[in-house]
Amino acid sequence: MSKPYKVAVVVNKTMAYSIFDHKDYRFLSEFADVNPLEDLPEKITVEFMQNALKDADACITCWGTPSFTEELLKNAGKLKLIAHAAGSIKNLVPKSFWNTNCRITCNAPVIAEDVAQTTLALILCSLRHLWDFSKSTRDGNWKGGEASIFTTRRLNGLQVGILGGSNVGREVIKILKPFGCRIKLYDPYVSPLEADNLGVELSGLEDLLKTSDVLTLHMPATEECRHIINEKNAPLIKDGALFVNTARGMLVEEAALIKELQSGRIFACLDVTDPEPPAADHPFRKLGNVILTPHLAGGHTVNGRHMLGRNSIIEVYNYLTRGLLKYEIRKEMLEG
Repeated sequence: MSKPYKVAVVVNKTMAYSIFDHKDYRFLSEFADVNPLEDLPEKITVEFMQNALKDADACITCWGTPSFTEELLKNAGKLKLIAHAAGSIKNLVPKSFWNTNCRITCNAPVIAEDVAQTTLALILCSLRHLWDFSKSTRDGNWKGGEASIFTTRRLNGLQVGILGGSNVGREVIKILKPFGCRIKLYDPYVSPLEADNLGVELSGLEDLLKTSDVLTLHMPATEECRHIINEKNAPLIKDGALFVNTARGMLVEEAALIKELQSGRIFACLDVTDPEPPAADHPFRKLGNVILTPHLAGGHTVNGRHMLGRNSIIEVYNYLTRGLLKYEIRKEMLEG
């Protein structure tokens, strides 16, 4: 029996199996004609997209989906919604997309939760020196000596400086609140009234660097923000501070950060670098006061991936059946 809607899943097979729970996909197939997971290719090509999008009312995309071209959009004349199961859609659609009647959503707010949780984990483990104690214990030492135990710090009462009031920055603020730390925010686009609503104190960049016990970076990857941490202001970072970057590597002038790390006066947790991965002989790989992780902060947990697929299916269902969208991206949101 023909269903009232057609939904094209243009996600490679490996990714599709990681983001779609079978129950969720069954729900999708009950209200719309949808291509079976087992029929998806390992690589999505433009030709596959052309065929899949023909007569489709909506489609679901993710990491690995090729960018839409003007020709693809033109041939997908019935397409009303692109539900992107990943984060940014800046490179997914051409400028001409905004002149169509098609709408687009993404999972950036959901991914923000994952990034915020990873950020908190890095902060807590680093303040408690869990990385060092694990290695020391494995090496046969117990507690690493009393002196090293008393170099650890609790988060309560520390000042946490947040660079960027993005989706992630706001999630970090939310999950830090129960710890009773002092939270300051640097973001020139956040007004005092908005900061008050967030329950944080606005700060200038220099003051934030000089006074924060923990600095965590959550700014967008734009030219305006490139090297927001640089050779001029990196020396201002407070002695003993923990610097966390789970945003983008291009936000940091690496040579400047390396200089401060080599002095031994700060500690860093870096989930991102520029470029990725860093070279085999890169200082980040060798410095003992650096925790380096492979860009895993956002959307890379088993249940987190399933949430991405589930939210995309919900967006498709709600829009096709009720005209409702929760995570819509509009042109002006990308221009701000």
